[in-house]
Formats: sequence, C-alpha cells, structure tokens
Amino acid sequence: MIETDWHRKEYNTWDEAFRGLTPANRQQSVRVAEYTRVLFTEACATDFGKDTAEGVDRMRGQFADVAYKCGLYHQLGKALVSPEYQIWQKDFSDEEKAVYRKYTTDGRILVALLQERGVHSKEKRTGTIVETPTKNIPWLMIRESCEQHMERYDGSGFPAGKIGRNISPIAQIVGLARELDRLSAETKSEHPFEEAYGTLVSQAGTAWDPKLVEILKKSEEKCREIYTKFIYYTMTLPETIPLVVKHDGRPMGLKYRPMVSDKEGTVSGYEAVPWFGGIANRPGETESAAEVEEMLKRTGILGDVAFYLLYEAADAVLRLQNCKIETKGIVVQMFPSFYKLSSQLQRFQQLFEDQPINKEQLILTIPEDLLKNATKTFEEQLTRYLRKGVTLLLDGYHPGTVSTDHLKEIGFRCVRFSPELYLDPDTAAVMNRMRSEGFRLIGGDVSDNDTVTWLSACGVEMFGGPLTGRLCDEDEIIRDALVQQQT
Repeated sequence: MIETDWHRKEYNTWDEAFRGLTPANRQQSVRVAEYTRVLFTEACATDFGKDTAEGVDRMRGQFADVAYKCGLYHQLGKALVSPEYQIWQKDFSDEEKAVYRKYTTDGRILVALLQERGVHSKEKRTGTIVETPTKNIPWLMIRESCEQHMERYDGSGFPAGKIGRNISPIAQIVGLARELDRLSAETKSEHPFEEAYGTLVSQAGTAWDPKLVEILKKSEEKCREIYTKFIYYTMTLPETIPLVVKHDGRPMGLKYRPMVSDKEGTVSGYEAVPWFGGIANRPGETESAAEVEEMLKRTGILGDVAFYLLYEAADAVLRLQNCKIETKGIVVQMFPSFYKLSSQLQRFQQLFEDQPINKEQLILTIPEDLLKNATKTFEEQLTRYLRKGVTLLLDGYHPGTVSTDHLKEIGFRCVRFSPELYLDPDTAAVMNRMRSEGFRLIGGDVSDNDTVTWLSACGVEMFGGPLTGRLCDEDEIIRDALVQQQT
C-alpha cells in the first residue's frame, strides 16, 4: 500500500466533497457532466430505459439538469481516499485496486449523506450512516450514477457485475460519457475523438447497450463540440513535443520521400533529405549538401547542424508513432564528415532521452567509402555507436569491398546496395544470403518498374527513389498516411 499522511475527511456540503477530488478528477467530472446532459437529452427522445414504469418517470427531458449533476458527482466517492488512490494506476496491487474500486459504493453513501442533512453529526463522524430509502427521483439518479457507472452491459464491470438492463439507465449514460472522455483524452492520435467514438461504437452489445450506442451515434456532433470546447484541458492530440521549431524562414530542414515495400506501392517508411536555404543576393540559387558540409566543417558547427536535423527526424518518428502509423523507419541522409568527428554518443543518448522513440526507427546513412580505408580507431567508434542502439545504414554497398563477416564484426546489420548492382542475379544471391544472416536490406534510387519488381522479389524491406513519390514535408506524409489507413 502507498504510505501517506493523508487523513480521511468528513464533508458537510457538495462543494467541500467536490473539492476533495484531485484537480484532474474535477476537470474530468465537468467534461463528463457535459457529455451526460447531451446523451441524456437525446435518450429521452427514444425508448431507452423506458421498459419499466420507473424508467418512464426518469427518462424525461425535465431531468436534464439532474443528469448533468449525475455526471458532475459520479466519482465523488474518491474524495474519501487520499489522492494516490483517486487515479487508477496499472501497477496497483490487488489491495490497492480494491481501495480504488470502493469509491463507487462509498460515493453512493456519501451523496446520500449530503442529501440527508438531517442525520445527526455523531452518526456522520462514526461512519454509521445507513442510506435512507427514498422515492425522490433526482436523489435516486445521482446515487445510482455514483454506484453503477462502472458497470457494463455484459456484466464485466464493478462493483456488483450487474448485467444489461439491471443497470440504471442514467448510470449507463454516465458510464458511456466517462469512457468517451477517458478514451479521447488518452488516445495519442491525430484524431483522438474519432478513435474514441469508433471504439465505443464497436463495443455495442458487449460493454454498452446497443440502444445507448445508437444514441451516441445521434449525438456525435454535439459530443464532438464538447470535446473541442475542452481540448486544451485534456491530454488529447499526440503528446509530441517538437524539439525543432519549424518556423517560417528557417535556413534548413528535412523533406521526406515515401519508401515502399512492394510493387503495389505500400508505404513502409520514409527517406529524410536535408534542404538548405538560398544564397544571399542570388535569387533561386541554393548550395548543395556537399558545399554546405564543407562550410559547416570550416566553421566548426557540423555536429550541431547534424543534430538539428536528427532531432527534426526524431520529431517525425515520434509523431508517426503517436498517430499509430506503422513504419519501418525514417532513413536520414547524414553528412559523411559527421562520422569523422570525435564520438557523439553522449549527444545521441540525450536525443533518445529527449525524444523517447524506438531507436531502430531512426536510420542514419553512412557511405561505404568511409569504410574502405578506415582505421581501427574509426571502426571502433562506429562499433560503439551501433552497440548503443544507433542504427547505421551502410550506403552504396559493394560485396567485394567489405565482407559481410567484417560488417558483422563491426556491428552493421543494415545495408543498402549500390544501385549499379541492381537487376544482377549475383547481387540477388548475395542479398538472399545476407537476409538469411539477419541483415536488414534497404534500397534506393528507384526510377523504373523493373527495379521495383526486382527489389521486392529480393526481399528488400523498403526502397525509395523518384518512382516511389515526391519529396514533401512532414505534415503531408502524416496526412497521406492517415488517409491511406482509412481507405
């Protein structure tokens, strides 16, 4: 159990109890209340919850404000425990889970106490209060929504595992409203509300009464308006904190070209190509990457600029991950001279701490020419990079220049053959052997359909070039990938 010096409090007013919740729970309750009122109002125009005379009495538009209060106070029972137990944690022990889940039944008793203010103070202090039965509809609706909002249509909920229409209609509505808010607030996606909505619709007949899901469908636009209203108070939208600010007029950045994995053109990754701004007083002219590299070497800022571009690529990787777009990675065209700098491992480690991405998704090119006459010291430096999880792609590979055994000794597991070797049966044989030995094969400079077919047949996991797509910015690749997922 979590140790705390928190002491249980007694509450005499609704406001006191509500303020006993953590700020996050109070904010959530306000949003759930808004969703609840919309869903309840729509439900009153249907036969949902009206299969009994009691239900007919309750499911009336005149109780829309009561429904709002049901959403507002549905988790009031959490005010009776310390803040550590007010928000569900995946690593709770069984005992801690029981403490957390008890807020539903405690909440019903607490709201009954607040409703029955005539109870003697001594009974309140000793906790001996027993809920007094009532026929007051608003009172009953709030009590039931506190106790039953975590029950589910298929009996999988708590605290009692009620099934189907044994669950109070208002509790079902509050439960759906709460789940819509939770999912849309926690989903890391370009479209959190849409994903949350889709998930709930798919649960019709299991977690939710199918009639209630139909009510949600009719209320979709109004619920979306509520989501938009509170968007700045939730965790919605990808939690991507860009490490590179892409402001207008910046002198450099990255463009991305799709890389495909088959002749059908299935996008599997992207190649990031650096771009640089124009030359002063020479409109329309830009410096080549080689010219920029020489200038950066002379001025001693090659490492800084290289990491600027790497951080930008890392931002793109994280955004793809948060949008749930599956890729095999982004290949970043690096300055060859970068690898001649003294070890940059500390900066790499900082990059992966600042932007916690899958390291294998950030793939850095290193030209084969650097290995032809490499010193032992340089090879050892590359080995340190590879052992620390930096993914290096040996670019322009010729099997006769560096043996696969030597590549494995250094630590390389990712290679891109020189395009001049494509369409050669001997190259295909070497590729197949290397794949069987665990190498990742990536292709490039694809400009015709024959090469696409050949690379696909050789098992190259992704390849790019003029034929696979044009260079575009990060927003475009995200948008296109999301559209592709929906088609």
